[in-house]
Amino acid sequence: MSQFFNQISLSFREHFLAKKIPCLKKLKIGDREDVYLSAFVRDCRLNTNIKAYIGNLDEMSWGFMGSGPLTLALNILYTYTGDEKFARKNALEFRAEFLEKIDKTKSYWMPNFMIESWIVEKMEGDVKHV
Repeated sequence: MSQFFNQISLSFREHFLAKKIPCLKKLKIGDREDVYLSAFVRDCRLNTNIKAYIGNLDEMSWGFMGSGPLTLALNILYTYTGDEKFARKNALEFRAEFLEKIDKTKSYWMPNFMIESWIVEKMEGDVKHV
């Protein structure tokens, strides 16, 4: 799926001009909207539409294997599911698949269907078939 993610990445400005959205409104828990990562905004409090519900806001970032992308992955999963246990269990894998291999100097958007598909796949994997 990460290969597909690289194919759909586009300029943050192009996407927002196209949708005429003036700013990054933070998602609330349970919101299942697209996730935006802006390299044009240097302030970590404003460079994504994900709110830091778990962890330190100043750490959220992308493009490497550190704690910043892990915190972002954790908060994306928590925002979508509202389940902290699920988010903590799957954050490392989500970071590896979506966040650590992308260029931190570029902006990206992650369509909600990609994140939801990934979450459903993980949740179904947790179900034991009898």
